[in-house]
Amino acid sequence: MRAECINAAGKAIGRNLTRAEAEGIEKRFMTAMQELARKDPDWRSKSQAQKFRDAGQIAAGQILQEAQAKKVRLAQSAVQQARWTDVVQNAPKGKAANAVFDEISRVENYRKGVERDYFRQLVDAISAVNGRFLGLVEDAKVAKALVDEIFGRDSGSAIAKKAAKAWLDVAESMRVRFNAAGGEMGKLDYSYLPQPHDQVRILRAGQQQWVDDTLPLLDRGRYYNPDGTRMTDQQLRDMLRAAWETLSSNGANKMTPGAFGGRGSGLLANPAGKTRQIHLKGPDEYMAYMQAYGGRSVLGAMQSHIGRMARDIALAERMGPNWQQTFRLTRDTILKNGEGTHLAVLGGQDIDKAFGTMTGQFNQAAHGRFAEIMQGMRNLQVAAKLGGAVLASVTDLSTTVVTAGFHRLPMHTMAANIVRSFGKDAIEFANRAGLMADSMLGDLNRWAESNIGAGWTGRLAQGTMKLSLMNAWTNSLRRAFSITMMGGMGRMVQKDWAQLSKGDRTHLTKAGFTAAEWSALRTVTPEMWRGQAMLTPEAIRASGIPDADKLAAKVLGYVVDESEYAVVNPDLATRTIQQGGTQKGTATGEIWRSAMLFKSFPIAMITRHWRRTFDDSLDPAQRLAYGAGLMVGLMTMGYVAMSMKDLARGKDPKDTSDPRTWGAAFLQGGGAGIIGDFLFSDQNRFGGGRLATAAGPLLGDLDTAVGIALDSVRDLASGEPPDVGARALRLAAGNTPGASLWYARAAIDRAILHDMQEYLSPGYLARMQARAQREYGQDFFWAPGRAGWRQVWDFVSDSLP
Repeated sequence: MRAECINAAGKAIGRNLTRAEAEGIEKRFMTAMQELARKDPDWRSKSQAQKFRDAGQIAAGQILQEAQAKKVRLAQSAVQQARWTDVVQNAPKGKAANAVFDEISRVENYRKGVERDYFRQLVDAISAVNGRFLGLVEDAKVAKALVDEIFGRDSGSAIAKKAAKAWLDVAESMRVRFNAAGGEMGKLDYSYLPQPHDQVRILRAGQQQWVDDTLPLLDRGRYYNPDGTRMTDQQLRDMLRAAWETLSSNGANKMTPGAFGGRGSGLLANPAGKTRQIHLKGPDEYMAYMQAYGGRSVLGAMQSHIGRMARDIALAERMGPNWQQTFRLTRDTILKNGEGTHLAVLGGQDIDKAFGTMTGQFNQAAHGRFAEIMQGMRNLQVAAKLGGAVLASVTDLSTTVVTAGFHRLPMHTMAANIVRSFGKDAIEFANRAGLMADSMLGDLNRWAESNIGAGWTGRLAQGTMKLSLMNAWTNSLRRAFSITMMGGMGRMVQKDWAQLSKGDRTHLTKAGFTAAEWSALRTVTPEMWRGQAMLTPEAIRASGIPDADKLAAKVLGYVVDESEYAVVNPDLATRTIQQGGTQKGTATGEIWRSAMLFKSFPIAMITRHWRRTFDDSLDPAQRLAYGAGLMVGLMTMGYVAMSMKDLARGKDPKDTSDPRTWGAAFLQGGGAGIIGDFLFSDQNRFGGGRLATAAGPLLGDLDTAVGIALDSVRDLASGEPPDVGARALRLAAGNTPGASLWYARAAIDRAILHDMQEYLSPGYLARMQARAQREYGQDFFWAPGRAGWRQVWDFVSDSLP
């Protein structure tokens, strides 16, 4: 380090610098001089001594400011570390890991609340930009107008102006809140818009092509040398080449082998790296870069930024600025006490994997291209095989009723809100209150995995979910429960903590609420909607109570999480099992994720409802009532779901006098229909064998193809007619996006597929009917191979009273 830098900063402070303060002082000086050169043309003509004096004053101010900020961050960290250590020390013997996992889950729910609270402020922007082809294609005209407004160019669009202001307010509010919690995120002196980079496209272009394409898009007025001169083309190219190394490796070139992840996930300010920032000249250049190398759409970039910031805000506010250190201290305390960190409820996973899942550690792709290919293959499986998933989702009615009863929500209000939830008024209120639909946010997919990804395969999968009416059903039912739950909270805050029922206090305590927080919420005047008192985030903020932002996020996170009990969605436990502590983009990680495909819903049923049934914090009578109601409801609705799927295939419903039918109905309703595939048939619901059930549909399709070939050899040897052609055709149809749509499947089968199967394998349809009769005693009301509708009409007529 240069002595003149240390001396100049020391003079500005009025004392000698400590060793820690002197570390990196030269880089701090260089950055300060670059900023002065860019902002003040007169500074460039000053003498070297004057330049050093000015830079020294800036560096000194930064050192003093950072020293004070460090004291605050240490205090914030100490408070949270003490709280997390208390969680371990106060846990029952042998259950410290479970207690820590519950606390991690509360952080995850808090993250949901923070995210939804900020997303609700961008409803107009999301609705305006996300407008064509079932919301799958961004409206390019509105997106361009929005970018123009954010960069300060008049677009002439009132909608874009409003959306841009909302975005800038939200982005700045999140930055300020993050820094108040101990973060170090700097502020640009121009309007911020995320620049997502597509690692695969950047790699595909190559370093030279990417540099050549990006250089003309840069704002050259933002790149200066410390001596006041502008950076030359060669210097900028060198800077971009270094940036390409980082972007193309997803930051791997800067990672220290064996180092534990740092805090901030890249969001904290990094003064030494400012010269490598990519500053685009304006809206046209931004759109050009996004089109060539952007990893997401404009709206997707904004959503991704809010998601990352919400996670980091939640971690900082609930675990302290150095959340990694807080977790390590907590884990080490468990081990010091002689206990393990494994969790029985997570099938042998441990709190390290749960924490890594919550922080997004395992979703950072190790090899971007490989991860993209595997994600695309899983997306195609979703598009091809989940066209009828909405029929199985009729069981959501049973879990909604059980969850509403658990919270003693009035059933007549619940029923009324289910009807209202499809209407515009309920949608607008829910969006404004932060109860937005997951599909609107590009959030979790309850049947597939944590994120079905971007790109054309992702849009295809999302399109299947929308065309099958799965999203409409899920969103409406969850919206209805959330509104009812928010109304329930609005009524509950009228009672003092001590006046609440024991059950309500238990639920709130388990969700992390304290008596003091409840007292603060009691001062809130609920918002009225359709005669119901609602404890909305807006009402909480309007009350002026301390920590309103935090309480609003906690309430919203609680309501959203309970809605995911009502209409089952993966929780942290499910996602931890699905990821298994494996890294995305590695061979192990991709094989594991593929094996977990289509298993999120049954796993979530176990980690949510069945875990709640055996929760020893509840009264035995409450657990018994919850479990009994769950079993009866799931068995009943499971049979309805099976019958609806049978009818969609042209089959009669299964025989209710067969005990196997009710066993399969219970497994279907409980989200464990996969187990039924093992127990009651040699083929699963997607046409694959038991390997497909265990290893997932990707390997299962390979198993099916091999099985077809082997069976054809066996049939030929035994003199049986081979079904190789018909079965191969069925395998192909089962991997064709859109072919499984429930309202079109029977017609497609009888108009096209059955005739082709019979042609390829004569007698196949008769053998198919015989197999259905043998396994479940089922007949077909719409016979295979018959394209006419008369049999359908006869079935309907015979069913009428």
